[in-house]
Amino acid sequence: MYYNLDSMGAIAKGLDSFYRDCAITVALKISDDSCKMDHYEKSVFMLLYKHIEKKSDFFEADVFDLIEQANTSPSATIYADIKKRREAAMDFITRPKMKAFKSDIRDLLSE
Repeated sequence: MYYNLDSMGAIAKGLDSFYRDCAITVALKISDDSCKMDHYEKSVFMLLYKHIEKKSDFFEADVFDLIEQANTSPSATIYADIKKRREAAMDFITRPKMKAFKSDIRDLLSE
């Protein structure tokens, strides 16, 4: 399935704080390669992440730099930090709510 990415900016802008935290968590999972999505889906969700407002009620502000570092100069230290943060985020978010987030984004991109 391919999505209409023209609305990505508007979708990202409309995300509430919880869904922004979901988008950040997915970006962490993609950055350390623990995400099981295919390459296209990963690129779609990273595009969403790139469009979100860079603020969070759950994560410390340095999470955005961490994701950038993982994508530009990955290291075992960075991956260990990502793993700790994404596991804490998934405990907070829960699997069912993360699945709902991804489904909602896919639906919005399919309209």
